[in-house]
Amino acid sequence: MASETEPRKPRDSLGMVLAVLTALIVVSIGLIGYVIYDNSKAADMGTVYVAESGDTVYLDYIGMFEDGSVFDTSLYSVASNDTSYPKSLTFSPREESSYSVFEMTAGLYGESGGTIKGFALGVIGLKASDVRTIVIAPEDAYAINAGMVTNISLNQEIPIVETLSSADFTSLFGTPAIPFSYVTHFEWGWDVLVLSDEFGMVTYKHVPSVGQVAYPFGDPEDEYGPSGWACTVVSYDPAADDGIGKITVHHDITESDVYNVKGVTYDDSVFIVSGYNESAGTFQVHWSNSEIGYNGEIAGRTLVFEIFVRGVVKA
Repeated sequence: MASETEPRKPRDSLGMVLAVLTALIVVSIGLIGYVIYDNSKAADMGTVYVAESGDTVYLDYIGMFEDGSVFDTSLYSVASNDTSYPKSLTFSPREESSYSVFEMTAGLYGESGGTIKGFALGVIGLKASDVRTIVIAPEDAYAINAGMVTNISLNQEIPIVETLSSADFTSLFGTPAIPFSYVTHFEWGWDVLVLSDEFGMVTYKHVPSVGQVAYPFGDPEDEYGPSGWACTVVSYDPAADDGIGKITVHHDITESDVYNVKGVTYDDSVFIVSGYNESAGTFQVHWSNSEIGYNGEIAGRTLVFEIFVRGVVKA
């Protein structure tokens, strides 16, 4: 005889609903907590800092003179584009890999290091994505080293007869001294007559002709790097100065050449025509020396920097 089927227990619907609600609440709390955390993290990551003294500033820059010619930049696209960004006389392009975002400390200048004063102070108050033009007066830029400045007479006098050690003569002229031979002068490019080579000393005589034009400081017609100017022999007096003689050479320099003409000497020293005094009959040249990081084209001048701030990191 078969047994009776046991009655089925009613389902606990209320318990199931509570369980589902509890699970949903736990998941919701977790999601809300994650969203709050993620948003706070994003807010922290996106904080925009305003540069204060001591902060690290990352930026790109274009350094120019007031005429718009570029003397330095952190951007290869600017360095490699001479059409849109004409370059200054002493601009020197580098390898593409050397161009990168510039890192500096806001407010740091002088004996403690850093940049020039006008630049160090000029970035204070800026933040990421700011674009700013900073005009820096000469006193807040690169100071002039008086020892790197030379004044030259427009009508320069040169002794006809000169003396050098035999070693210096060979080094400068590229050949040993042979008495009564002619060689080309290492700077002026005209003929020189060797008079004697005795006791380790060479005596020689300049023999240019009146009206001869020399280019001792480069070729002004060189399309890849013009430099120098014409110098004309205006007189030749072998009896002057007790027989030593005197050559007068006129430099073809005018006011318009100031900061528009550079010169390169026989030993590759570079200078810029930086002044002209018609009443005094002189012009000024400002020398550069890469070994000590001194640039005569930049020293003592107003500088203009176009900058784009990439970021600021608090000190």
